[in-house]
Amino acid sequence: MASELNCTQFWEPYPEPGTDEAGNSTVPWLITSAVKAYRPYHYYLLTSIVIFSFFANILIVIVLSHKEMRRSGVNVTMLLIAVCDFGCSVSGLAQLYLRNYSDNYSSYLTANSQIAVDYLAVAFHASSLYLAVGMAFCRVMSLNFANKNRDLWQSPNYALRVACALCSPVFVVATFVIFVNAAKETEEDGIYLDVSDLSLANACLFMKLSLVASGFLFKIVLVVFLITESPQGVFSILGGFAITDYINYFQNLSIFMNILAFLNTTTSFIIYSALSGKFRKLFTQMFLPRYVTEKIYLVSDFDHRDPRKFHFQKRTTVLVQSIAHSSRTV
Repeated sequence: MASELNCTQFWEPYPEPGTDEAGNSTVPWLITSAVKAYRPYHYYLLTSIVIFSFFANILIVIVLSHKEMRRSGVNVTMLLIAVCDFGCSVSGLAQLYLRNYSDNYSSYLTANSQIAVDYLAVAFHASSLYLAVGMAFCRVMSLNFANKNRDLWQSPNYALRVACALCSPVFVVATFVIFVNAAKETEEDGIYLDVSDLSLANACLFMKLSLVASGFLFKIVLVVFLITESPQGVFSILGGFAITDYINYFQNLSIFMNILAFLNTTTSFIIYSALSGKFRKLFTQMFLPRYVTEKIYLVSDFDHRDPRKFHFQKRTTVLVQSIAHSSRTV
């Protein structure tokens, strides 16, 4: 119970879970009922999304790492976004494996590995979002400068510089996740993760600051991702001001927030395929059989030295050759 942790919040908390007062209170009842109804399906849905993200981002990295695609700064940034999304999906798979569909762990090593994986998931996911913002920043800067500087802001070198400037602080700031929880052991419950002593000190001050920082720096600031990120940011900031209610009720909604977060890592493949004719064309050359490619595109010449290379005739329809203006929201 959160009441045993001596945490304080700015307004009167909801009744403790499991009491008659909680059953008669609207918000606790709604949260408890929604989580209870959804929980049996959570790991199956989460596993499906994470596996799809894993393979989809591998395909994106393979296509965008092609020499022809790496000539554009936008494509380099998208390649880095796919790498971060891939890292996030790997973290998700590791979470599923370490938890083994249970709240208990077989050893301190697996419990502490869970903490490390949680840190990597937060860092990779936030880096992916900031990279998308950095890509938009480079596009804006290229439109506001003369021709020479415009080419510089669209170059791969500038894309790498912006990526390093954005991602390095994210991986440093995200280290607060490591100290929120700690591995503990009792004879009754075995080894499990619980709130750390640091988080509980000074009326849960560190936990409050961590939630507010996570919600503001990694979610709310990135308002472009309204559907997938804003709900997580709102609940994190709300938890910082109502820590007792967060521990008792709001943190149970994290299973829905996880679905939104991992769903965001799958959108790149869908958006690239839908908006970039160049991406689709190179993808078909690299992964589809030649007879399928011939049916999709009008083939004028076939390079017998390299069966993957085709020379395509132009169709009469207009293909979007750039995905610089695409949004990664769902």
